[in-house]
Amino acid sequence: MELYEAMIIISPELEKDDHQEVLDGLSSAITKNNGSVSTVLDWRKRRLAYEIDKFQEGHYYLIYFSAEGTIIPEIEHYFRVTDEIIRFMVVRTDEQEFEAAAKKAASEAEAAEKAAAEKSAAAAEAGENEVAQSDDTEMPAPVGDSQEQAAETDGEGSETEDEEEKPASE
Repeated sequence: MELYEAMIIISPELEKDDHQEVLDGLSSAITKNNGSVSTVLDWRKRRLAYEIDKFQEGHYYLIYFSAEGTIIPEIEHYFRVTDEIIRFMVVRTDEQEFEAAAKKAASEAEAAEKAAAEKSAAAAEAGENEVAQSDDTEMPAPVGDSQEQAAETDGEGSETEDEEEKPASE
């Protein structure tokens, strides 16, 4: 079996669920012909270098899979007849890139799980803070007292500067 990567650009007008349907169709086309999908990387929506079918942007996916070489024409046929795919390219890849993509996908999944956990923890903490703030009934310190103290400090500071300047000029 050979190792391949396929880059596809899906129409930006599709919903996220429809993206998954296209990817599932590709996976079934590969597995039906004794291949296996290793990694699917979502590169998100990006601006295209030039307009394609009146689209300024597209949703990119990079798919790594292993299969026999005879499967490629069938996969390309699937890409051509699927209207949601506006561009595609399939290339043969080496094992190092294949493994690097698998590691990257694993680290991205781990980072996404960590971010989701932090977000839920922050949301829970924010809920606790709102309850604690509503229980506080303390009044803030009067503003006038602090302004008078600041004025007195400024007056003292300017007098010491004048005294320091006199010996320096004599």
